[in-house]
Amino acid sequence: MKPELFTRENIHTLTFPRTEDGNYARRYLMPMVLDGVEKYIGNAHNTQLMIAKVDDVIIPITLSDFHPDNTYTVSPYSHYISYGGYEEVKHLNDPQAEALIKMLLRPLACFFRFAEFDKVAYINNYLLSTNLYPQVNSDQLSALSKALPGWFPDRVIVFRSVDGRKNPHILNTLKANGCDLVLSRQVWFMDPAESVVSKSYKEDRRVLRNHKYEIVNGGDFSNEDLMRSVDLYNMLYLEKYSYFNPQFTFEFMKLARDEKTLHMLALKRDGRMDGVMGYFIRNGVMTLPLLGYDTSLPKQEGLYRLLTQLIIQEGLRHNLLIHSSSGVGNFKKVRGGKSAIEYNAVYASHLPVRRQVPWKLIKAISRYAIPYFQKMDF
Repeated sequence: MKPELFTRENIHTLTFPRTEDGNYARRYLMPMVLDGVEKYIGNAHNTQLMIAKVDDVIIPITLSDFHPDNTYTVSPYSHYISYGGYEEVKHLNDPQAEALIKMLLRPLACFFRFAEFDKVAYINNYLLSTNLYPQVNSDQLSALSKALPGWFPDRVIVFRSVDGRKNPHILNTLKANGCDLVLSRQVWFMDPAESVVSKSYKEDRRVLRNHKYEIVNGGDFSNEDLMRSVDLYNMLYLEKYSYFNPQFTFEFMKLARDEKTLHMLALKRDGRMDGVMGYFIRNGVMTLPLLGYDTSLPKQEGLYRLLTQLIIQEGLRHNLLIHSSSGVGNFKKVRGGKSAIEYNAVYASHLPVRRQVPWKLIKAISRYAIPYFQKMDF
């Protein structure tokens, strides 16, 4: 098998496989390759989207150059320094520790820039926080791994969203092909069959039964609903958490509705949308790149609980494992969530030592960070 690489210049020669994964990739990736990703992800600056094909497997690849405001889904600098470093230390609620860590980060940030930390090829990157893998076997993955340094001789090769819970064969194959496993984040999986027996689920069901919201299907969203969806997502993921999260545009939402790249549901009351969710499915797993609610409303409305309840019900209805991304670990844990460490699988052996050192440093720090993440249920 010989992997092929397609860019905007030769994308017209790509025949997408007539599989579920292939059809999804065509609907989602083709507009972004042709129009440019920034039209859909507003803070994916200086980013080029390419597509690799191995047999009947489609794998998206992004190349980016440094930009200080890039989303962390295309920039390791934003991931580990700007977001994971400067912004996340605020949650320690320890001013002295925060000041010390920021002091240590400054020279580290300068060195990472010198080492061209952002000069990477991100593999299996749908430009989302969570990138589920298609059905790819070890031989196909090995063939792709061997082709990548030849395609991108001046870039670190990074496979995103690798974990041992759902894709252990991918993790093991990449390790066998010389990749280092570098901490990305702690993520949570929820088995709906286990969630329904939790005490919290039963309380959430009571809240859902008593709410006065209408549940609206995304196929019925108007353009105004799409704009409201952007606003609700921004309230939660950008304003509450970080502007380094992907900044979805109206065009992204329109693509989700028109091409069904996301299954969307909304909570409406008196004609006003107060909550929205959007998920996609791959290999028996669902994950939600789109989630948002009106954070100005009282917490007593329980909008996050209502949306979580809808997520679990969708998982039950389709018999799916729920990949519920990272964050609010305690909330997910009491609803049956189980954590897993997600890695970036990094190959840099073809590059000078200067280019490898940042990743070696993060891997070393990972040995101490992983037990801490697990203890604190991040």
